[in-house]
Amino acid sequence: MSQHEISILTPVGKHHAAYLPQAWESIRRQQIPAPWLVRWYVQEDGPPSPAQSFVQTLDSKVAQYAASGLSGGAAEARNLALARAHGEMVMLLDADDELAPDAVARVVSQLESGFMWCGFAAVDNQQGTLVQRDGRYSARLSSDATKAPNSDAFVPSEWMGESPRGALRSCWEDFGYLPFHPTTFATYARWIWDVGGWPGLARDEDTALILAISDAHAGVVSSEVNVLYRRHDHQTSQLVPPVTERIQFITRRRK
Repeated sequence: MSQHEISILTPVGKHHAAYLPQAWESIRRQQIPAPWLVRWYVQEDGPPSPAQSFVQTLDSKVAQYAASGLSGGAAEARNLALARAHGEMVMLLDADDELAPDAVARVVSQLESGFMWCGFAAVDNQQGTLVQRDGRYSARLSSDATKAPNSDAFVPSEWMGESPRGALRSCWEDFGYLPFHPTTFATYARWIWDVGGWPGLARDEDTALILAISDAHAGVVSSEVNVLYRRHDHQTSQLVPPVTERIQFITRRRK
């Protein structure tokens, strides 16, 4: 493990490969606080797609590509990317999203200040509208990721700020949502390994991981925007319906 590497993990499928140049450009524009460096780990969920040729045009010291050969879903792709990563800190970036300016610096600031994990707000990168927060409340996208947040999908803003152990689970159990979008989550690699990585769920695997880590470690929820979120027809949240069994799994999966 490299003490001063921040590993950005990106699962990608054939329908998302076209967005990778924009994701990369958002990484390239980041201001990286010294002595940290960023390395981007792109993991193809299935056989190689045009994503391979794009990533291989980049400097291998900052961007690395691998393909699983068989589609196992986002959870497997993230776990395989983590297995290749060397960073002390881990950030997530879906292939179809972009990092907001100074996103990496905000993560480093929060984790170096003593928090074990952090979550942030996100905005719709098409319309520029907040999908996570207005002046009073935090919220995530609706369950099918196609509707703008409404009053029924909001979480009280009291969940912003320092989050003690177990607080996120209480929020999730009370409201059915986290107070930040899961794709903005960042933490230390050792905590991901400690809980066994992402569970093999077709969706909500990110929520399950976040709850497991936050059950054991205090963190912080910030209202600052760290991700520009893209909505489209090939999102997992639109293709895979929620089922009761997944909710039961997440409920019972405790650190």
